[in-house]
Amino acid sequence: MPPPVLRVDIPKDGGAGTRPLGIATISDRIAQTVVKRYLEPLVEPVFHRDSYGYRPGRSAHQALNVARQRCWEYEWVLDLDIKNFFGSIDWEFMMRAVRCHTDCAWVLLYIERWLKAPVQMPDGTVVHPDKGTPQGGVSTPPTMLHIFQSLV
Repeated sequence: MPPPVLRVDIPKDGGAGTRPLGIATISDRIAQTVVKRYLEPLVEPVFHRDSYGYRPGRSAHQALNVARQRCWEYEWVLDLDIKNFFGSIDWEFMMRAVRCHTDCAWVLLYIERWLKAPVQMPDGTVVHPDKGTPQGGVSTPPTMLHIFQSLV
């Protein structure tokens, strides 16, 4: 079972509150990298061609170049920010999404354990959340978010 994830609150841009990050242990980060390297080739084909965040062979500079080109084609921009997205992810729904891409027992076991890992708060208390996943893990943004998006 994974040890508690250390929660660290960092300030958001513009001073509008803080963003909670979850800092996993070194051994969990190594294991998350193994799972990410296993899942990434399985989910990469379902990504939208305009998805640039945390994808192999894609960069923020490429995303900016596409945005720059599109500014000449379109007169509108859509900017979305889902409040507390990572903190409100339903674990059962997430695991259903992962199972759409793999039935590998060890991968499913580890992901479920990481989702349910306790969180050590800045004051030292340990909480046991019933939903959500901490931002900051190796597997959180790149693979897990896109797996979740593929099911929605």
